Amino acid sequence: MVSVKELKKLYGTNVCRQCVNKTYDIHLVHTDCQYGLIYPKQCPSCKEVKNIVTGFKLSGYLKSVMKKAKKYEAE
Repeated sequence: MVSVKELKKLYGTNVCRQCVNKTYDIHLVHTDCQYGLIYPKQCPSCKEVKNIVTGFKLSGYLKSVMKKAKKYEAE
């Protein structure tokens, strides 16, 4: 299962939805995630300016229930 706590352990902070999808091989859409800031900021993983995921809505949680992190190595 994917959790924000697990993401923080892996990356040291919250990351964008694209990085969550890449790490967990999930296909989350915008409406599956909760975003903490009104404005986008730089993702610490991919270095692109995007909305940062701070939680998951029910649909995102259900998609993530059986997923575990793939081995992801930052380039």
